[in-house]
Amino acid sequence: MNEKELFGSETAKGGFRNEDDVIAKFNDWKKDKVAQEWLVTMGYVIKEIEYVKAVKIGGNYKTDVQVQVTIKLKEAIDCENLSVKLVSNSQGFNQIDKREIEKYVEMWKIPNDIEEILKLFTGKTKPTNTSGLKDPKNFIK
Repeated sequence: MNEKELFGSETAKGGFRNEDDVIAKFNDWKKDKVAQEWLVTMGYVIKEIEYVKAVKIGGNYKTDVQVQVTIKLKEAIDCENLSVKLVSNSQGFNQIDKREIEKYVEMWKIPNDIEEILKLFTGKTKPTNTSGLKDPKNFIK
């Protein structure tokens, strides 16, 4: 195995360990303060949660971990699908949430002008005025 393949293999193993760590934290949510912070960030009220179960999703899905949350006195289970990424450099971070821009706008009350900028940046909308640009794909002058 060459150095690049070895590094890729170690990175994959590290990613799987991260998934297992995230699952363990969510499954110990009553005691784990980090899991509780995650749940609050995801919009849950801790005192209203009856049960949390996290499971690994196998196969060829973008989702790595599914978190199932049961709310007290309700007959519904809410599911959050997470994609867990391994930090690969010192400036990196773990990304555990991939939602559509509209969901972030709703969750965080993002203003319309910022929503439009995010949509341009991500390619969800195309720039309307590309005159004067060296490359029309680059919409920033």
